Amino acid sequence: MKFTGLVLLLLFVAGQASDQGQVRLSGAGSGAQLVQRCQLYFEFLGRTGAGRADTFERDPFGMGYCAGLIRATAALAESLMPNRICFPPNTTGSHAVWVVVQYLEDNPSALAEQDAELVLRALENTFSCP
Repeated sequence: MKFTGLVLLLLFVAGQASDQGQVRLSGAGSGAQLVQRCQLYFEFLGRTGAGRADTFERDPFGMGYCAGLIRATAALAESLMPNRICFPPNTTGSHAVWVVVQYLEDNPSALAEQDAELVLRALENTFSCP
């Protein structure tokens, strides 16, 4: 039941009404898109000065989408699925992003799947409760 609530909440947040009143997933993307955005996010974090500004200009929305999707999914999962995902006390947002990137790189056959589902699967895979 809680998993269904999490999925519905993610779909609600990502959904946007069109002119015909239908709902479409405006921000939902594939794992392939997410891994590119998150890799750029890490490139941005690793740069300083002008190099950092150049990286930011390439895709500021994509980097924000990566960090926001993963952090929001982590927060929702932690509160709605406390027995399935257990984060160590000092887990940072950047660490959660890194976990997702590693999962996506290790599972290239899943890159065509919906990004929010892959984020949840990666977090469950790495931070499963004992």
